[in-house]
Amino acid sequence: MKKLMFIILFLATVGVKAQTLGSITVGGDFDKFYPTVWTDGGWNNMMPSQLEIGRSAVHENSDWRGSIMAKFTYHTTRAGNGASFIDADIVQSHNVLSVQDLDFVAGWKDATGINASFDVVIWLRGGGTTYYYKSLYATTCRVFDGVANPLPFQEVSGPAITFKTSKDVYVNSFGLTKSGTANFLNGGTNYFAGNIGIGTQDTRGYKLAVSGNMIAESVKVQLRSAWPDYVFTKDYTLPSLKETEKHIKEKGHLPGIPSASEVKVNGIDLGEMNAKLLEKIEELTLHLIQKDKLIENLKTSNQQIENKQLALQLSLEALLNRLNKLENQKN
Repeated sequence: MKKLMFIILFLATVGVKAQTLGSITVGGDFDKFYPTVWTDGGWNNMMPSQLEIGRSAVHENSDWRGSIMAKFTYHTTRAGNGASFIDADIVQSHNVLSVQDLDFVAGWKDATGINASFDVVIWLRGGGTTYYYKSLYATTCRVFDGVANPLPFQEVSGPAITFKTSKDVYVNSFGLTKSGTANFLNGGTNYFAGNIGIGTQDTRGYKLAVSGNMIAESVKVQLRSAWPDYVFTKDYTLPSLKETEKHIKEKGHLPGIPSASEVKVNGIDLGEMNAKLLEKIEELTLHLIQKDKLIENLKTSNQQIENKQLALQLSLEALLNRLNKLENQKN
């Protein structure tokens, strides 16, 4: 009896967690990505499903068609249940002698938001492309490519889902895409070899690109160019204010400072702009020093003129007094 119970429990366990191996071929056009609908086999086991999709041989189906290794871990919401997510780890390439990359996965979706199905949609490239898969729990796959099944795929109580012509922005073709946030609790150094985009995927070749506002307690810019103390050297030619005025009238901005249209297109380099602004401040300081000396000289000259005027006034008053005395003596 105990042996029979053990066998029943063993078979039940195997039935609950039965790996699924197989392959699918997505027809249609090679330049389109078609919805393939997979079931969340781990849901009733209270566990996330794990689905691996791959094609190791770059020449599978045709020369240089490409290869992909992808792992999806997911748990569907099924009309509002919690802890739902879809995480993906993808490396995909169409490697024509290291010349070109081509995506095979264009996106994914939990298709159970307002229904009790187990459907997860993954868009895969068509054109007769074969994919091999392994699922930790039993799963089925329905391909909606206009060949195996007609388009569109009708989500239960939801929208009609059709093909894509390009991958969605959240798809990382060379690594992880996580539904949640990431916390790194170790106090050590986190190293990123490539470029980092925050709020944008176009880093324009910079190590860090941020689309949006930033806040920091301190920002240090290590300049590679010279700091503009050269303005204070004896051989520096200080532009005259007349030259600056002429440039402003003709160009509409300070000499050496980019125009508003240039900044709109190219942005500004923080370190370089601070150096340029300091150069202008130092030039302005020299002009102010010159003007201050001129003002002091004018003050001195004015004081000298005032002293001379006072002396002349006193002399004139003395002469007037003498004339008055002479007039009085005659009378």
